[in-house]
Amino acid sequence: RNCAGRARKIRMQAAAGVGDLDRKSVKEVQSFIEHQQQIQQIQAVVGKITELCWEKCVSKPGKDLTESEKNCIANCSERFLDTSMFVVNRIQNKHKAGPGR
Repeated sequence: RNCAGRARKIRMQAAAGVGDLDRKSVKEVQSFIEHQQQIQQIQAVVGKITELCWEKCVSKPGKDLTESEKNCIANCSERFLDTSMFVVNRIQNKHKAGPGR
């Protein structure tokens, strides 16, 4: 939150033409933007998991989920996350190994 307030102040100063942004301020704004992008990416993944697992596991939406539906959704989301982590780790390992490996 502190970073968000500082970023807002910096943007207002820049828009008003008040002073130049120093390196520390630029880094703070960049850090804030990166953090917001990470939040967006996480929300997108959660939305995708919800959509995929709902379609797979819930045949007739009712007042409550059945135990079977709850278990299916839990298993589906765990598999999705496990698979995603496997892919990310695989890409990182290939990148570390260098080209052609």
